[in-house]
Formats: sequence, C-alpha cells, structure tokens
Amino acid sequence: MKAFVIGPIGDKDADDGSIARVAYEEGIQVFEDVIAPACTAFGLEAVRADMISQIGEIPEQIFRQLRDCPVVIADLTGANPNVMYELGLRHTTGRVTIQIGEKGRLPFDVAAIRTIMFKRTEAGLVQARKDLAKSLAANLDTGGDPVTATRIWFEASLLEQKARQPESAEIIETESDEDAPGFLDLLADMETGTQSLTQTMVAAASIIEDISAVYTQATASVRQADARGDGASARLAIAELTATKLNEQAARLEVVSGEFARTVDRIEPGIHYLLGRLAEEPDQLAAVPDFPLQVKNLCDGARSSIEGSNAMRMHAIEMGKASRSLKRAGERLAPSFKRFSDTSGRVADWSKLLEKLPSPPRDDKVTSDSRE
Repeated sequence: MKAFVIGPIGDKDADDGSIARVAYEEGIQVFEDVIAPACTAFGLEAVRADMISQIGEIPEQIFRQLRDCPVVIADLTGANPNVMYELGLRHTTGRVTIQIGEKGRLPFDVAAIRTIMFKRTEAGLVQARKDLAKSLAANLDTGGDPVTATRIWFEASLLEQKARQPESAEIIETESDEDAPGFLDLLADMETGTQSLTQTMVAAASIIEDISAVYTQATASVRQADARGDGASARLAIAELTATKLNEQAARLEVVSGEFARTVDRIEPGIHYLLGRLAEEPDQLAAVPDFPLQVKNLCDGARSSIEGSNAMRMHAIEMGKASRSLKRAGERLAPSFKRFSDTSGRVADWSKLLEKLPSPPRDDKVTSDSRE
C-alpha cells in the first residue's frame, strides 16, 4: 500500500546554497529521516512525485495519487503554493491526510488543522518520526476525522440524502446511534486490534532479521580483513560502516517497538474484559470460536520473541565495546529491544486468561466408534 508524499521538491541539480537546492535538501531530509521510516514500519511505501517512474504527464499522475492513495502525507514547510493547492484537492476526498511541517515555517491557513510540528534537529526529527507513527497508527484503520472544508464540501449531498429518508428511518438511525455496543461489537473491535498487533509483530520480526543480517555481514567482513592481515584500522572501518547500517535499523525499530507498546496499551483492557466474559459465559464461545485461538497465537508469538529480543539487546551492548560509533548505535537499539521484550511479556501473560476458558468439547463417541 502506498503513502503519497507532497511537499517542497526543489531542484537537486541547482547550485549549492541556492533556494531550489536548499528546498530539495530539506525535503529529502524530512522524507528520509521522518516519513519513509515511519511508513515502512506500517508496511506503507512512501513515494514523492519525483520518485514516480511511470511515463506520463506529471500533473495527471500527481492528481491521480491525490485522489486514489489511501494515505497522503503533506510537508507544509515553507507554504509552497503547489503543495497548498494539492493539499486542498486532497481534502475534498475525505481520505487520510496527515500534515507535518517545521516550526515557524507553517502557513497560517492550516493552523486550525492538526499538524505534526518539528524542529530541524536530530532529536526533533526523531520525535517527528515517532509522532507520525502515532498518527498513522491512530488513523489507518479509522480513516481519521474529515476537516471542516471536507464536511462542508459534502454537506449538500448529505442533506439531500436525509431529506429523501422517511421519518421512521431517521428515528431508527438515532436510536441505533445511542445504543451501547454489545458483546459481539466489542469482540469485533478486539479482533481488529489483534490483527493490527500481529502486523506490528511481523514488522518487528522483519527488522530484527535485517539487524541480524548486518551483524552477520560485519562478522564475515572482519574475518576476511583478519585473513588479509589488514589490522585494526580495517576493523574500525568495518565498525563505522556497521554502525551506520545499525542506526538505520534503529530508527525503524524505535517506531515499531513504540507502536507495539501503544497497541497493547490500547487493546489490553478489552482483551481482559472479553476473555473474562467468555470465561463467565462460555456459551458465547460458540459464536466466536476463533477468537481464543487468535489470542493464543499472539501469546505464543510474543513468548517466543522475548528470549530473542533480550539476546539482541545484550549483543548490541556487547558490540558497543568495539568502537564509539557502535556504542552509540547500541545505545539506540537497546531500549527498543527492551521495550519490545517487556511488551511481549505482557502479551504472553494473556495466556493465563485463556486457561480460565472451558476446553473445547471432545467427540468421545466418534473416537469410540473408530476404535470398534
């Protein structure tokens, strides 16, 4: 799934220090340090207009992306006129649109719309990445709330639809809105939440595999260097390259481990409540036979990841003894591994709730007949 990114494009071929070149460098910095890693953590492919490889008219391609992409992220830094026009077009769709921009360089016109504001520092960009990840997590499933302009844009058609509905239908609709969610409604919400949790766990496993591959490659490179007798300087060069690769993965892991913890925070009360209800009312299990199995699979996956996460954390700390750059990379990785391990422990503990559920009935008659 794609996330289309609109923002200042600039000109990478312009003279150094020129306005066009600075705009290009600032836009790429936000894209690579903030937008792309946050999107990757959720399985989204972030694409800028200058990254579209398809042959065709550029404006037409941009308009199609604005209309059709499930997610659009708008970098409003500098209030670029083209960006503002594209943002206005996007708002008419009512689809997920997330705004970000550098503090002090945002247009006044969108001040009323929730915008992720950041400082252009290393810490500021890291925080922006985390904030963007939170926004993606909160809005990917729900679609977010439409802005005022969108509501007004579609207001006329909605009023026409209501005018055509009979009065009885309006009463039914009002009563339905006021009804509290039932057991199955809550269960459906939790099923959606557990699916989101599974996706996050899969993303984390992929990142950990990539980190393991970096370690494996570094070990092989050191052995080759030692075999050639290259000495400590060659090892240091390998360490510097390895640290750079690990920092890239650390950025991804920070986003995913944080989102993993937030997702568990969000759904854990519902898991406790619903499994408690199923234990008290086992007849409800017949309506949702797959839900306990879904939770069990989450528990099993979380339990199996705890040892690996702790081992990776210790390895990151141990690797940091080789050089300053590896130590800094390890200091970024270690908290994320610990957060992932601690959160996995919470998920694994849900198995205690499953133990209170009645076991599925065994068909002893069939077994007896088969023996005869």
